[in-house]
Amino acid sequence: MSYATIEDYENRFGEVSNRRLLQECLSDCSAAIDAAMRPYGICHIDSAHPLRDNAMRACRSMAHRIMPDEGAADIPIGVTQASFTAGPYNQQYTFAQTYGTPKLTDFEKSLLGIGGGRIGFGRLA
Repeated sequence: MSYATIEDYENRFGEVSNRRLLQECLSDCSAAIDAAMRPYGICHIDSAHPLRDNAMRACRSMAHRIMPDEGAADIPIGVTQASFTAGPYNQQYTFAQTYGTPKLTDFEKSLLGIGGGRIGFGRLA
């Protein structure tokens, strides 16, 4: 079960024509959240867990990053930069990450309570 529903996603980012693909992205993102939380002793964030709302927000944010842009049908999925030239036919794409690889940002990690490092000190004798 996904942490965010299609309705949660559409309420934040607008309607999506390919709802089946969106559901797959939401499921992948939920699995990534579960994998990130497992080392902290949390296998699944159920509806009674205090982090459930934050898990929904992180899930839909991740899904938004990996969903293809519907307005750019001629640009490959996952492209972050594109340049075109009419003169001797040049076309160049830059990819940030492979499509389908949901990764938590630092902000999403902080929503889930796993984002920060620890800083400490000890007195030397």
